Amino acid sequence: MTFPVANLRGFDMAISIPARDLSACVDQGLNGLSHFYPQASLPTANWVLGARAEELGIAPVGQQSANASCQLLRCADGWLALNLARDSDWQLLGAWLQTDTPPGDWDTLQMALNQQSGQLLQARGREMGLPLAFVDGPGLVEVSSLRLDHQCTTDPQTTAARSLAGARVVDLSALWAGPLCAHLLQACGAAVTVVSSTQRPDGARQGSPLLYDQLHAGHEHLVLDFEDAQQCQQLALLLTNADVVIEASRPRALLGLGLNREALAVTRPQIWLGITAYGRAEPAGHWVGFGDDVAAAAQLLQWDELYQPSFVGDAVADPLTGTFAALAVADALARGRSGRLDLSMHSVAAACRYKIQQAGQALACPIAGNHDLRRQ
Repeated sequence: MTFPVANLRGFDMAISIPARDLSACVDQGLNGLSHFYPQASLPTANWVLGARAEELGIAPVGQQSANASCQLLRCADGWLALNLARDSDWQLLGAWLQTDTPPGDWDTLQMALNQQSGQLLQARGREMGLPLAFVDGPGLVEVSSLRLDHQCTTDPQTTAARSLAGARVVDLSALWAGPLCAHLLQACGAAVTVVSSTQRPDGARQGSPLLYDQLHAGHEHLVLDFEDAQQCQQLALLLTNADVVIEASRPRALLGLGLNREALAVTRPQIWLGITAYGRAEPAGHWVGFGDDVAAAAQLLQWDELYQPSFVGDAVADPLTGTFAALAVADALARGRSGRLDLSMHSVAAACRYKIQQAGQALACPIAGNHDLRRQ
């Protein structure tokens, strides 16, 4: 059975307003949440964008991302933003470059890419599960190509307007965007249960422990073995009874466990938020992406007079998406929606790039100098 797809008009309005910079983009999302929940204690835009960088004392340096896992590499027809955050990514480089002697460091990798087509490498890398993005130059985001993947598929459970006050949120996500969304929903009154897997613990817990604790403060934590049938049944019951579910895995991950929304007997109004790198549609639903490389794909880069790109902020597609995902959930509930709500990091980053472009401003690296955690 298929159900109609509805754009969220309030969310559209918030994300289409021009903004002078990325901090203003985040402020617009937070202001949208404040409109629904004026008593919520929400963080500042500076904290949203810069908390991790301030905690770790990091910043982007030219073609190197703030956390140093992503590099902008010159190739024959443009630039590749390649994110090698995992050991397994480095192990794929030989097959990716089709060589018997894979590069073991960034300098050697750059030499290997000088005469190669970035477009071809992007296509091959995405098939292999590498997080990367090809950029041919400082282009503008065109209105005709701006597609915000936030449609909410309504189902028979659609009902009257609902509130986040006392709502049960189950957060299956990890890293940054999803947990930030859950953090903001809790600030608006929701009760959040974080579910993590014994097989794949959240790497952010070790990578940025202070931010992890801040994002998860006050949440209930449940660690389950996703390979255990009984514990999967426990999770299925938890998901079925949730008012909001947040997940940020590729579509096939939960499908393989039989824990996707379509497989569950959901009989209550529910928003199932799926955060992806590039959307659920094929082939993009299989592409891997993290904050820095997805931001590059969306043209969230600075360019100098020699057409040399550099990163803007710290993995900015993550905090931007987390902010606007929370607003999209609040908007969907206020409109009585029920169903799947899809939001891609790429579409949010591109929309924010367009907001700044429409304001006639150049991109600048946001400053994380505000230590205040809450807005005044």
